[in-house]
Amino acid sequence: MASINKSAVFAAFTVYAAAANDAVKQLRTTLLSLGITTAEDARPLVIEWASTRYACPIVVSESNRNKGQLVLDRKSPSFAAADKATRRLIDALTGDADEAASAKSEAAKDGIAVPAHIAKLAAALVAACNEYEGAKKLASTAVAEAFAAAK
Repeated sequence: MASINKSAVFAAFTVYAAAANDAVKQLRTTLLSLGITTAEDARPLVIEWASTRYACPIVVSESNRNKGQLVLDRKSPSFAAADKATRRLIDALTGDADEAASAKSEAAKDGIAVPAHIAKLAAALVAACNEYEGAKKLASTAVAEAFAAAK
């Protein structure tokens, strides 16, 4: 095998990763501006988009896990592609930046019920913070100080 210029390959990987991160940020910003603040809000739209793009019908689920929900038809020949596209988009919307969902599950573990309007505001805050470098720490500090002051 010929010698490979690893620096050039790694540079290409870095360019791809940066472009992917920018695309995810733009997607989140656009959806937020349209009033879609959570991946759960986006899921039906993502499924409809994948159904149209990959010609995969939507059916009502019979599975115990999501009975009665609209899902992609597993029997369709294009299901695998549509499902993969759906998962990628949902992962992009949640990813490791979905700290609001993480905080919500942590609060649930502690027996604290997070009101829906607070969870929605937290998701919006996370999305806004993802647009700015270093803003996550600032936002988390501000939220912690607000809760400490409320006690």
